[in-house]
Amino acid sequence: MIKPLLSLVVIDEQHDVTARSATEQSFAAQGAGPWELVVAPEGTTVSQSVDVAVGRTTGRYVAVIAAGDRLEPGALEAVVSVLAPDDEPDVVYTDEQWAADEGAGVFAKPRWVPRYLDAYPYLGRLCLVRRDVWDRIGGLREDFAPVREWDLALRATEVAHEVRHVPVVGLTRATAPIMDEVAVEAGRRAVSARYQRLGVPVVVESTGHGDSAEPGFVRVWRQPSDIPLVSIVVPTAGSRRELRGSETLLVTNALQSILDRTAYPKWEVVLVPSEHTPKEVLDECASLLGDRLRIASVRGTFNFSRSVNVGVGAAAGEFVVLLNDDTEVLEPRWLDRMIAVASENGVGVVGAKLLFDDGTIQHTGVTFGNDGEAMHLHIFEQDDAGYFGSKVVDLDFLAVTGACMLVARDVFAEVGGFNESLPLNYNDVDFCLKVGATGRRVVCTPFARLHHFESSSRVARIEDYERSALAWWNPRKMLDPYVNVRGLT
Repeated sequence: MIKPLLSLVVIDEQHDVTARSATEQSFAAQGAGPWELVVAPEGTTVSQSVDVAVGRTTGRYVAVIAAGDRLEPGALEAVVSVLAPDDEPDVVYTDEQWAADEGAGVFAKPRWVPRYLDAYPYLGRLCLVRRDVWDRIGGLREDFAPVREWDLALRATEVAHEVRHVPVVGLTRATAPIMDEVAVEAGRRAVSARYQRLGVPVVVESTGHGDSAEPGFVRVWRQPSDIPLVSIVVPTAGSRRELRGSETLLVTNALQSILDRTAYPKWEVVLVPSEHTPKEVLDECASLLGDRLRIASVRGTFNFSRSVNVGVGAAAGEFVVLLNDDTEVLEPRWLDRMIAVASENGVGVVGAKLLFDDGTIQHTGVTFGNDGEAMHLHIFEQDDAGYFGSKVVDLDFLAVTGACMLVARDVFAEVGGFNESLPLNYNDVDFCLKVGATGRRVVCTPFARLHHFESSSRVARIEDYERSALAWWNPRKMLDPYVNVRGLT
């Protein structure tokens, strides 16, 4: 007899013989292998029933599924294939699916992203926890019904040395996960409990309460120990454009929005005018901002990277925000949010959600296509919840746009700033990849929302030399860990 490696525990709250039979048949179809199926007995609570069932298992990994869930053909073999006696991760999870219109129920997940689990129970099913870890953290807790598995995943991953993703659809759920107000509130409490255990001061809130975001997710606000000065670096040529029916000086529109809609108290603006920026534009900016304004001029042909480097060099802040002059602040806590994310250990760059003037998305993070070409995730789409919260929750990326990017000034200096041989395109991507190469993470936080008045009909012209300059990043770009290798984000 093969000794079990994987133990699946079936919860049957409804005592539905038909549903349980469907699960058992899908398990039998896996064939012979190092796995077992144990049906949780009746108990006072679900958690108690699962505890009894786990006590009857003999495998090195335990997963909880529900009666009616169906294992996909080859799912358990796929999980076993990534395990070895001398290389056993603490938590292993697969993709999953359920019945829904137009493929909306296929959840292709990224590799392990801790902040995503803080916002949404994305490990879902099939999620296997090594038995010694399960015993150490104490299994399911009834206090967090109906999101017991989310709470379990939070606790398991806190103590885990490795969390591994198996990019196959391991299971088809009998019903879609329910993330109503009761479930989200239970999740919010579970995430709060996580940070209490870790001793990290945070405020945890649900999305959709007093903000513009879609409900159904959780947002963590880390509390920095101090309030650092932030220098907002704004390169400008003093250009004008028609906005909302009238000709508008872009830079003063951007600065006025910062002044009117920035709750964060400690900021300055470093304006970086190009050689031919009209003096009256600088005078208008000075009259708007007074002693919050620094001016650091550059000469010669416009080079965005050089302007950024000069501006950061003149900045006094501990953090700098690189901001295009054709932006407009929408969310008053935009800068508070970016600083809160940047205060997490290991975060190097923080980006924002940018919207076209019509409200469609211009930027929520940069991903890479199969050819290694950088592309904006969700560009031209509606500003809704996205793919399992991908337009609402903080997520890790390899890169974010330089149109609105926050970075610590010492990190900027450490990696050498922006590459001035890339004057127009890819300088922000190259910069983020350099920061990522130091082991720091790049995060986009959609709660920081701004308009970006870049034309939605404009197609950036990428020169061959620009592509060549990034060629040495191809091994990194072609293996984006935040994109599911099955081809779905």
